[in-house]
Parts: sequence; structure tokens; C-alpha cells
Amino acid sequence: MESNSKSNQGRKVVIIVIIAILLAANGILLWQFFTQSEKITTITTEKTTVIKERDELQKQKAELQLQFDSLVAMNAELTGKLKISDDSLAVLQARINSLQFVASQYETMKSQLAKLKTEMNSKMDEMAALQKENEALKTDKNNLTSNLNDEKSKEEQLSKDKDALTNKVAMGSVMRADNFKLNGAKFNKSGKESPVSSAKGTQKIKICFSIEENLIVDKGNKTLYVRVMGPDNTCMTTNSQTFQSGSQSLPFSTSQDINYNNQKVDQCIYFAKGSAYKPGKYYCEVYLDGNMIGKSGSITLK
Repeated sequence: MESNSKSNQGRKVVIIVIIAILLAANGILLWQFFTQSEKITTITTEKTTVIKERDELQKQKAELQLQFDSLVAMNAELTGKLKISDDSLAVLQARINSLQFVASQYETMKSQLAKLKTEMNSKMDEMAALQKENEALKTDKNNLTSNLNDEKSKEEQLSKDKDALTNKVAMGSVMRADNFKLNGAKFNKSGKESPVSSAKGTQKIKICFSIEENLIVDKGNKTLYVRVMGPDNTCMTTNSQTFQSGSQSLPFSTSQDINYNNQKVDQCIYFAKGSAYKPGKYYCEVYLDGNMIGKSGSITLK
């Protein structure tokens, strides 16, 4: 009996020890569980923070890149010295590209990004000033172009007015002859002149006309050249003399010097053919200073 009682008591002790050990083990496991859970929560929180920081920095970097691209596009529209240098832009782009996220360097990267933003804003302000200056230059250029066009138009108009005036002066400087009268003439032994209408009775052709008043031409001695045109419509001449009219050398029938004083002059000139006249129509042209100043109507010698 006593032996059995001791045996039961020993079993109880063993069971109590085992239970104590199990309880201790469970306590340790629970402590490890909660400790690990806290670590996981901390790691998860840290990871979430890192991802958030990374996304924030990447977003800011993307915005900075967009701003830089806008700056490059605006700079491309500018010309000459009024633009940001390509080297300066290349350095800025390289610094943007160098921004690579490293969790342990978040604060450093954030600081670098802030500096780049400040530089970018400074560049944008510089660009705004350059654009304003370029616009001012464009306005000045447009105004200058407009003024030059106005001056060119005025110059062209003055040139036209000058040409018109020159033409008027040139036209005004050409003397004019009118009031032509042609007739056949014969002379008796005493030299008395009589008009005739027959070719056979004509000894000379008498050409009378008036030279109009002209206050533009120079005064002085001038030579009139008369071309009497026969029935064959060619100039009748008694020799091979010619005068210059423009680029042509023209034969003439007779000539006469006059002293012109800018006043109207009535003039009569005779042409003696030296041989018999043929029946037909005759007319004449009068030249002075190389210009034809008048042309008569025709007469018919029968």
C-alpha cells in the first residue's frame, strides 16, 4: 500500500513537471510569436514607407523631366545668342538622369531633387526673360521691316513720279511742228512764184509749217531736216547726205538752219528735185535734234 502511494505521488510530480515545461514552452513560443509579429509589422511598415518614398521621388523626377523637356522645346524656338546654351542643358539632363532611388539615401536624394527643382525654376525664369526679349526683338524687327517697306514704297513712288516727270520733261523738250501746207511751185524769169498742181509744171515743192512755242528747250541755232516722200513712198534726195535719228542714219531732202528763241516760228522751205516730178502723192516729214517734230498731209501732183 505504502509502495503504491509513493508510486502515485511520483507520477504526479512527473506530470506536474511536464505540464510546467509545456507551459514554459508555450510561453516562449507565444513570446516569439508576438515578437516576430511585431518585426513583420515593422518591416511591412518600413517597406510601405520605402515604396511611398520611392514613388514620391520618382513622381517628382518625372515632373522635373517634363519641365526640362518643356524648357528644351522653348529653347529650340529661340535663335542666336538669346537662348540657353546646349551644354548647360546637357549638364542639367545628366543630373536628372543620375537620380536613382536608394532607400538608405532618401534624404540625400530628396535634397538633390530640391536643388534641381530650384535650378530648374531658375532656368524657367531665365527662359521667360529670354522669350520676352526675343518677342521684343521680333516686334522691333517687324516694325523695322514695316518701316523699310514703307520707305521702299515711298522710294518706288518717288521713282515713278521722277520717271513720269522725266517723261513729261522729255516729251515737253521735243519741239512740235504743225499747220503744214504743201504745194508745187514754179517761177517765171523774174523769179515770181506761182502755185501749180501738175507734176510737169512743178519746179520745186514748197513746204510751209509752224514750229510751236516751247519754253523748255534751249535757245539757239538749230538745224531742220526735211524728208520729202515721193509717190513710191521713199525719200527724194539730190545727194547721199544723212542725219542721225536715234540709232538710224536717215537720208534727207533738204535742211535749213534756224535761230530758235522759244517763240513760235513760221517757216517755209523749198525742195528742188533737179529733175521732173512724177505724178502722184507727196508728203513730208520734219526732224529736229533727231526727233520727228511733224508730218504733213499729202498733196497730189497730176
